Amino acid sequence: MSYGSAYDPEKRNGWARGLIHFHTKFSDGWASVLRAGEIAVRQSFDFLIVTDHLRNLKLSTHRTRAEYLAACDEATGKLPIPVIPGGELEVHWRNEGTSDSSEAHTLALSVRSLVAADEFDWKTPGTDPFAHWVDSSGRRGTVLAVQEKLRQHNVPSLASHQFQHSPVSTKPGERSDYRYDLERLASSCHFDFFYSGAVELIHETEDITLFDKHGASGSGTPKGVYASCDFHVGPQTTWPPIAKVIDRFRVTRVPYQWLFRAGAKSFLRLRGAAEVAVFPYFAAEQLSHATYVYLGEKPCTEDNILDALRDGRTCVTRGQVEFANLEPSPSFTQAHQHPVRLSLNLPQSYSVPRPRSVIVFRDGNVVHWEPYAIAEPSIRFTWTDEQPPPGDHTYQVYVPSKFLSSPVRSSA
Repeated sequence: MSYGSAYDPEKRNGWARGLIHFHTKFSDGWASVLRAGEIAVRQSFDFLIVTDHLRNLKLSTHRTRAEYLAACDEATGKLPIPVIPGGELEVHWRNEGTSDSSEAHTLALSVRSLVAADEFDWKTPGTDPFAHWVDSSGRRGTVLAVQEKLRQHNVPSLASHQFQHSPVSTKPGERSDYRYDLERLASSCHFDFFYSGAVELIHETEDITLFDKHGASGSGTPKGVYASCDFHVGPQTTWPPIAKVIDRFRVTRVPYQWLFRAGAKSFLRLRGAAEVAVFPYFAAEQLSHATYVYLGEKPCTEDNILDALRDGRTCVTRGQVEFANLEPSPSFTQAHQHPVRLSLNLPQSYSVPRPRSVIVFRDGNVVHWEPYAIAEPSIRFTWTDEQPPPGDHTYQVYVPSKFLSSPVRSSA
């Protein structure tokens, strides 16, 4: 199979396109790590971060940390993109005051340093490999313990699925599908946006509300924004090794995907699922998410990607959007002088011409809302904040359901 060329910094003006939050057969996904990398390459991604559940890795699939890292390194050696070994860590919690209880999911965008320092417990049977971590309050196995351990190793503690902790409902016990403790969001360094499976616009606005609420707390810097895909299953990865051959050629892939959709619908009907049409298209929707990191002229290596993610030099897209450029690039450490001139280039936004808008947030508040005509799928947007209030500010550019930037900082 021809895998195409390596990362080209001129293709998107120094931005690399990445796929974050991908599960493989090491935990509860259906693809091998190499197959995951092949899918990423075929979908035109410049890098892939594999984030298998470390709990499953130890307790269910019974694989070692060394095997996990070796599989990612092997894929990197065979493919033209880096495949980075990350991980997902879940902590069960209960809020006695509100009766809310579920899991807090935190993504580690790399686990290399934690493995090298032997931070995970792979010996004690029946326990999570991170259950022994102790937080600054002396409590064991907490969300804060996970966050603080990742910070010790300069790994972003990425709060994942936080949109499901809806701030809309305020009654005790009514925050449905609550998967991240809102009380811990303030101490999270980074947030995860555009989660697959939540296509309703309300979840995006809730994300932005949470970002604004916690943006100046915790680490004291603007939060990073990364796109989640949470890929587990799909026609690209079903029934290896048959799919490995069938999926290579259009003449076999098209009927194979049709059979997958029909089979998935039948399976869900037998289980009494109400929305039988959702699952067959879930994999394609997940793969439409992308995280872009600004590398400039630097090569697309694991270290450079992680440096960009730590610094918040990111933006995200969803729904087969073609991203060309955002200027100036976001950053935690670099502030731009007033007045800030924002420029966004999306050669393809909506696949079907339809009304859409570009919204600019300054310090979490809408300061510009620009409608676009229905005729053209492309967006070329520029806006200058000619008279900002005194002081430092952060800006975000948002195209509903399609694009969101990390904060662009400015100083007087």
